[in-house]
Amino acid sequence: MLRYIPIGVFYAIMDVVILFYILFARSYSRAIYHYFRRIHSKGRFSSAVHTYRLFRQFGQVVIDRFAVYAGQHFELEIDGNELVMEAMKKPESCIMLSSHVGNYEMAGYALHPTKPMYAIMYGGEKAYVMEQRKREFERNGIHIIIPDEGFDYIYTLHEILESGSMLTLSADRNFGSPKTVRAEVLGREANLPRGPFSIAAMYEQTVLCVFVMKEKRRKYHIYVRELKGSDASSYARAFARELTDVVSIYPDQWYNFYEFWQ
Repeated sequence: MLRYIPIGVFYAIMDVVILFYILFARSYSRAIYHYFRRIHSKGRFSSAVHTYRLFRQFGQVVIDRFAVYAGQHFELEIDGNELVMEAMKKPESCIMLSSHVGNYEMAGYALHPTKPMYAIMYGGEKAYVMEQRKREFERNGIHIIIPDEGFDYIYTLHEILESGSMLTLSADRNFGSPKTVRAEVLGREANLPRGPFSIAAMYEQTVLCVFVMKEKRRKYHIYVRELKGSDASSYARAFARELTDVVSIYPDQWYNFYEFWQ
């Protein structure tokens, strides 16, 4: 339907749906309210307004993903693209760390890697959505890997990084794992997953972090930054600083719908 109906129509419908979602998905809306109230020190009314804005923005991001599947196009401005180009020219691998802010998936339609690129994505979505996503990514030379419950994919990661390919990982959620590393995000200590930063320290390759933030109805701004570190903790702190910087500019595009700071 997004091929024939203006995207603004879907945005307008989402504006209404979001109200009911906030009311009934209480744990999610409560976590976001606390995010504005405690982390950004907003008043009660302001926190409530920003909570609605954040869910509204998230709804638009989801619609934008389906719009891309339907063949629609967005303006993508890249800040730091030279870092990606340099990494692609090097014979060794490159690790790209992402987070649940903005719309990272848009990077898959803008970077056009000149060497093999693999994206680790966790399941939880309908098979049709995952198939569409895989199809669109593979058109740009990006292969999706969905981790299994065992350790087979660990060997796959090793093979990818030994082959000189590019690997992208989410670095802000631990998905229930007790293996975490502490870092300061937006002025408060938080648990980040140790895995991505341990991999970065172990292989000593180029490490980038990428944030894709929605600026206008049809425009996204991609920020690429290089991270330096010597061990998992120092990489985590470097990532947390970049995450803090971008979320400070786009506070309404924080999409961790749980109590992140514990």
